[in-house]
Amino acid sequence: MSRIARLFVVLLTSLATMGATSLAFADGIDVSHWQGSINWSKVKASGKQFAFMKATESTTYTDTAFATNWAGAASVGIYRGAYHFARPSTASGSAVKQAEYFVSKVGSFQGAGTMPPVLDLEATGGLGVTALRTWTQTWLTRVEQLTGRVPILYFSPSFWETNLGNSTAFTRYPLWIAHYTTSGPRVPGGWPTWTFWQRTSSGSVSGISGNVDMNNFNGSTAQLAALAHTSGGSSAPVPPGPTVPGGESTSLTATASTTNLDGTPLTFTGDLRRALDNTTLPGRTVQVWSRPAGAYTWTQGDSFTTDAAGHYVATVSTTSPHDFQVLYPGDGTMAASASPVTRVGTVAVAPARPVAAAVTIYLHKNRASRVRKGTRVMIYGHIKTASAPVTGRYVKIYQRPARGGRWVYVRRTTSLSPTGWYSTTFRPRRSTKYKAVNYASSAYRADTSNVVTVWTR
Repeated sequence: MSRIARLFVVLLTSLATMGATSLAFADGIDVSHWQGSINWSKVKASGKQFAFMKATESTTYTDTAFATNWAGAASVGIYRGAYHFARPSTASGSAVKQAEYFVSKVGSFQGAGTMPPVLDLEATGGLGVTALRTWTQTWLTRVEQLTGRVPILYFSPSFWETNLGNSTAFTRYPLWIAHYTTSGPRVPGGWPTWTFWQRTSSGSVSGISGNVDMNNFNGSTAQLAALAHTSGGSSAPVPPGPTVPGGESTSLTATASTTNLDGTPLTFTGDLRRALDNTTLPGRTVQVWSRPAGAYTWTQGDSFTTDAAGHYVATVSTTSPHDFQVLYPGDGTMAASASPVTRVGTVAVAPARPVAAAVTIYLHKNRASRVRKGTRVMIYGHIKTASAPVTGRYVKIYQRPARGGRWVYVRRTTSLSPTGWYSTTFRPRRSTKYKAVNYASSAYRADTSNVVTVWTR
């Protein structure tokens, strides 16, 4: 066994004896081109100690922000790691080719401050349990041969349990678990504990615009330094910091000043509280939504901020019977919640439906230039709300000729856990435009993606 392999055995053993709840955890992030331009100096100043970043996918795609992010993290002293988004396939040598492509784009992983290579498992490629286990082991073995580092495995508990049969044959590889929960992640597959935990996808970090994935390291700063191929840090537990993941449950009340349309001013008052201990939440924004009595479509109205006691006062206006509901959309720390629906006016209407969440659906392609007719092209994207990915949703793909014509439905695919990823492939015989559509449901509103064009030659 190599010195590096022995290090990981010692690390996993020590973490298992310490227990997740006895430590505060070193804080980090993972990013890709979705985060746009990142100010790494601000990220460092915010206390983030490590960052994983997307490097490659399949054997043809390198993340457009990888080189910039790789250099930026190192320039400010943030430990850096790179991951490969797996595209398992029945094609001969697929795992080896993807492993070699990944290493060719990242390098040796031997530099100080560089964490081990990561395999991101979110898609099966249609492989069954046995075939996917073989594909995964082949990729891990080849990367270890090329780099001398024991790779890290990333996945959600349900993905491993369902698609790899909860195999216990991979526990020598450090575990990076994606599980958005407030009570600690579920650890499948016989691992004694987790090494990294992706605890939310809706974090907020100085230097990054919009949401970002947040992660914890399960150990001391000295252990994190060793994992990053360097020395330093302390063997003492990490100082108190962000130890509890985002998404703590909240409760929101709303009391109307009147339910009659008698011309008197109409206000809603209420309190926003943390459900766990009933403490108030000051400085949070709440929204007032309304709909005409008997209708099902909600409209967002004004926003109001809770005061130092977690209390809000919302003034609204209506001259006809309406339903009202106050919504807290959540943030990187607290989960969303909504008040009960209040009827103003006396018209009997159908039972109230909850406010459907707004979603955004994105679409991309893995070919930047013109392709030969019949070339395989992947169309892919993510579907998200403002605070979290949306998984298990059917996404319908439409196409039309690039020079004009009507849109035609061609197929549907499903967004995958934990990132809301969806994808499909085409072999266009002529230049074609594509778009993706999420249709409305009781939980989510409809949205149509941007249009991408595949030009053929």
